[in-house]
Amino acid sequence: MKKRILSVLMAILMLSSSVLLAACSDSNVNKDTETEAAGGNTPSTDSAEPVNTEELSELEQRQLIPDDLPEADYNGDEFRVVTNDADQYEQEIWVEESNGEACNDAVFNRNARISDRFNVKFFCERNSAPNNLPKTMATAGTMDYHVVGLYDYQSYYPINAQAVLNWLDTPHVDLSKPWHNKLANDDATVNGYLYTICSDLAITSMTYTHAFFTNLPMAADFGYAASDLYGLVKEGKWTIDQFSTMIESMYVDANGNGKSDIANDRYGFAYQVTNPADVWFNAFGGHYTGRAEDGSVTVDFMGDKTVAELETLLKLHYENPGYAKLTTQYDEEKWFLDQKTVFAPMRFYAAFSKLREMDAAYTMLPYPKWDEEQQEYYTNADDKFTVFCLPTPSYGALEFIGVIFEALCAESYKTVFPVYYDVALKGKYSTDADTADMVELIMAGRLFDFSFQFGETVFQRIPYMFRDCINDNNPNIASKFKGIQKAMNKQIEKTFNKVYHIGE
Repeated sequence: MKKRILSVLMAILMLSSSVLLAACSDSNVNKDTETEAAGGNTPSTDSAEPVNTEELSELEQRQLIPDDLPEADYNGDEFRVVTNDADQYEQEIWVEESNGEACNDAVFNRNARISDRFNVKFFCERNSAPNNLPKTMATAGTMDYHVVGLYDYQSYYPINAQAVLNWLDTPHVDLSKPWHNKLANDDATVNGYLYTICSDLAITSMTYTHAFFTNLPMAADFGYAASDLYGLVKEGKWTIDQFSTMIESMYVDANGNGKSDIANDRYGFAYQVTNPADVWFNAFGGHYTGRAEDGSVTVDFMGDKTVAELETLLKLHYENPGYAKLTTQYDEEKWFLDQKTVFAPMRFYAAFSKLREMDAAYTMLPYPKWDEEQQEYYTNADDKFTVFCLPTPSYGALEFIGVIFEALCAESYKTVFPVYYDVALKGKYSTDADTADMVELIMAGRLFDFSFQFGETVFQRIPYMFRDCINDNNPNIASKFKGIQKAMNKQIEKTFNKVYHIGE
């Protein structure tokens, strides 16, 4: 069964990368490297006997995709990256040693292969505010780091400062390859400029994807077998109204005091209204922004449906006895682990961390749809997933940067992402093949709405407006939006259009 789930998930990963495998001190940088295209360390397809890809596993098929990078010897030069100050971000780039842990060793071995292939060393540093460093480097004119990794929602810092380069101008970075996140990069490309890039090097773009974690024994206690839940999803009946009705009966007065007591009682649904609440608008099929014919950005947030969606969510959060509003971010992870809630909206990352200690069987479901007419299930990633930018002083080493960055992305796609999935499958949620189908729906429905990159500035918190209104129990979203429109339009005209060269 595990083999079946892994096979399905590997197929998911290839599809989510939007490629179908039909046939499948900086002066030291050596600028005179050979440019003859080579497939790197991927298996050769030039043998006399053609490769029958139908007989290969999805993992083996991945190895056949060439990265088309040139042969190069960089004489032991360092490829320097700075990223956020937390283990999960540093470990996307670098680990100190092999220690027998699968995810750790996948990163270590990836880097070792690239080091041997290109005679290059890796240097990764953690910083509490890497978003500020491109401007610092641009002002000083120093190439302290070749690439900067930062939270997606903090992209506006270096972009507004005009301190980063356009990834579309970077040699050897081929966005058509499956290791680049087409969903995120297409949405972040404005008027021919892509200032922050997302790829399979950013493991957090997968591990920070939101889903509805579901305690199967607890759900069964209320009459919902796993097959019932999967059936609702597959039949397109997993809607917000269906979900709200379902959890009404899932409140249990565990201490018998006759009143809702969050510290002691059990609920159908519980979470802290922070990042998981940012998913609702996208889950209901909404897009905060769009594109006009001239390449400019349109704001597509407000409408009659938006008002109706918020009204429904307020009823869920303030009138439904089956819901508990938790007080601290990520409290839902502990509540779910302690089996105090049937459903909890969490990131996949929970399966790699907190929930590995969980004894009860659980699965993951997509966020509910708005109604049965909505064709697909949608979600998004926590706005703290990693994106990468090129500080302007990196201009003098783009050949070197392009080769090594692309190699890291390609090798992550081939060897690191699959291992993360395999480790997750060994967690408690991998109970049956239906779970793989649910993960497929979730991954296929990921949205990476570009507005989060400017959510705190240009777009005046519209990506967080559902969160804010739910926390304040404020149904007046239309007037709230009207109150920020003037400032938002001014920011778009004076700041946003300038850095993306719109109207020039």
